[in-house]
Amino acid sequence: MGSLRVGVIGCGGRGASHALGYSQSPQARLVAVADSHRPAAERVAAQHGVKGIYTDYREMLAKERLDVVSMCLWPALHSEAVLACLEAPVPPRLINAEKPMAPTYGEAVRMHEACQAAGVALTFSHQRRFGPHYAKARDLIREGAIGTLQRLEMDCSNLFDWGTHWFDMMLFYNQDLDPDWVLGQIGCVDDMQVFGARLETAGMAYIKWPNQVTGLLTTGQGTAAPAVIRAIGSEGMIDVDHRQVRLLRSGHPWETVAVPAAKVLGDDTTRHIVDSLECLLAGRESILCSRNALRATQLIFATYESARRRARVVLPLKTADNAFLTMLERREMVIPAWPAFLTEEEEGAGFELLFDGGSLRRWRVHPAGSWSVAGGALHGGLGAPGTLQTRRAFGDVEVRFEFRLGCRAKAALRLRQTPDGQGIAIPLVEDRWDPRDVHSSGGLDGRLAPAAAAGIAMSRWNWLTASVKGTQMTVVINDQETLRCDLSRPTRTWPASGRARWRCRP
Repeated sequence: MGSLRVGVIGCGGRGASHALGYSQSPQARLVAVADSHRPAAERVAAQHGVKGIYTDYREMLAKERLDVVSMCLWPALHSEAVLACLEAPVPPRLINAEKPMAPTYGEAVRMHEACQAAGVALTFSHQRRFGPHYAKARDLIREGAIGTLQRLEMDCSNLFDWGTHWFDMMLFYNQDLDPDWVLGQIGCVDDMQVFGARLETAGMAYIKWPNQVTGLLTTGQGTAAPAVIRAIGSEGMIDVDHRQVRLLRSGHPWETVAVPAAKVLGDDTTRHIVDSLECLLAGRESILCSRNALRATQLIFATYESARRRARVVLPLKTADNAFLTMLERREMVIPAWPAFLTEEEEGAGFELLFDGGSLRRWRVHPAGSWSVAGGALHGGLGAPGTLQTRRAFGDVEVRFEFRLGCRAKAALRLRQTPDGQGIAIPLVEDRWDPRDVHSSGGLDGRLAPAAAAGIAMSRWNWLTASVKGTQMTVVINDQETLRCDLSRPTRTWPASGRARWRCRP
């Protein structure tokens, strides 16, 4: 059994991956897990035979005397959690953290510098460095398979959540050199978020290194994952993703390069975790160290800063904020209000627009002030729970709307509501990692579990259609039919309560 005592903070998908990585290492012993959502902590604990289960990670840090901690929270919580590890009665020797580093550059620098001062190793999971195909492409570049490296071109969905990986790949392929400058531009025409972090909808970063290599990262092009990386040299080019490496050399056609199997079984995250432990015990720095992560993170925020200045940004970056968020806060960049409309097909089918994009005039709000309108969307549950109720009743109904939930948020769509509060309740929960039961998203609350997972997660927009005709009911969320049932059979006949449509983004 391993000598290093390990704890995991945050037991969602990434936390489960980190825990699996520790289980593959003979040096580690997972002894404790923490998540504010206890069922998530219990699920990971059960998978790995862990007895220490906490809903407060600070309590875990105080009691467990951990050598290693994995921090797998949403970006806005990273700095606080890493600094809390350093303040523990017995600080860990190693912190393996999830990316992106932080929502502002200042927080990223603060974490790195604090861990350096405390002598605590800090890594961030830019785990693609351990992907066999990505590593093979790096080896080909080093070996001169395409001559002298001249340019790196990459494309992905956004600069922050995915872009942090591709910026890191640029550094990986170009010897982890510090870049000279960044020239960037961004645009934002929709309220996009991942893991609670706001994202641009289109962007471009042009980067120059002292060895004359340049890099171009574009985002918002609608490229499906995985995005392709292209390395261009004086004598050829390489295309790479996680499935294959293709090489084009002068005078030769494209060829697919054989990639050797990874030395450590599992996925890229497993290899990150195992390597971090080996580095700790050997006293060497991991290639995923916070020093390298900060280089990639600097490129994100330098691109935002260049867009704010409308000029090239010479590095190192001097500003500590997130220029993108600052421009939104100061309304120097404005996201257009989401349009509320019916399609011609919907108008022809008799649908009614219940939310006009600017007011609550067709709704009752309980308690007053718990729901508001901004940016063409309805917002609720941010300070206290509240209810939206249509001002008039409907009979048979088909309802369509978009919605987004915060981390571990819980909401419900209620149909055929009676004065005494009874009705059909469809749970809407940020629960994609939880086992499906009668309280899961898209089911009939307390009666029927959904037939399929709704896939509600990561603060993404979700599309819902619910239909009740007589006693027949269907629910579709994100193109998955989660419920089809006869309401007369679950034990009671529901009271009658038209046809409605509203675009709602809570």
